[in-house]
Amino acid sequence: MTASGHGEEETWFEVQLSVPWVVAGTTGVQDVINIAVSEVGKRVNQTSARYSEIVVQDVACPSCGYEYEAALSTTDFALVVLTVLAQFQASSTEGASRIAKRELGVRMKDIPLTVLGVRRATPTPESKKPELESTSEK
Repeated sequence: MTASGHGEEETWFEVQLSVPWVVAGTTGVQDVINIAVSEVGKRVNQTSARYSEIVVQDVACPSCGYEYEAALSTTDFALVVLTVLAQFQASSTEGASRIAKRELGVRMKDIPLTVLGVRRATPTPESKKPELESTSEK
């Protein structure tokens, strides 16, 4: 029997989530990105994830296709869109998605977490990664 009380064997899954993060009172875009990654990283480290990675999402210009980091800075506030990859132990991809949203959701109040995909975790993060299974859960 597993820790969840079910007879199913649990394995590690890598969950990829989109996390929009608002930063107040900063001036430079790089400062905004650094603060957002740091703040989200603190919260991810409080979960049961055995491995995590945080990257700034890229967006492409619809006219020319040039890609740039998803960070918008105004006078007093900035928005940075991050991708969080975190490995959680679960019995299925759906279970891993629920665990990730539950564990991160309580640490990121009022932040919409969108699951981008889930896959079985490789033994080491540096190993070749298989394609993510698409999910429509929000």
